[in-house]
Amino acid sequence: MTDNPQRHKDEIAAALRASRELGPEYDDAVAASLVERVDDTIEERVRHHVARQAGRDEARVGVASNTVRMVLALVCLGVSIPVTGIVAALVGSAMSVFMVWAGLIGFYLIAVLGLRR
Repeated sequence: MTDNPQRHKDEIAAALRASRELGPEYDDAVAASLVERVDDTIEERVRHHVARQAGRDEARVGVASNTVRMVLALVCLGVSIPVTGIVAALVGSAMSVFMVWAGLIGFYLIAVLGLRR
């Protein structure tokens, strides 16, 4: 976007000169032309501002995948210890403890691979 205040002053001065030269019967047409230029300039500035804000917002959206993986790992670890104790106390076989850990590791891997998509 080229925002040149001098250009805007020159356009306004040219519109005023044209209004003086053409006479009072063209005042409405010159004023309408000037208003249209001002509206176009405002729209251009707003569009530029909105695009710039959208770019900033997109950069902020989301959580780093490393953070999500770390939280997921801590949750799996926090769940694995009590679940292992419960399964060992109730079932008592090493195979059931192995299945619990295999399930937790599988859950973690599937979740991490899902984050990459």
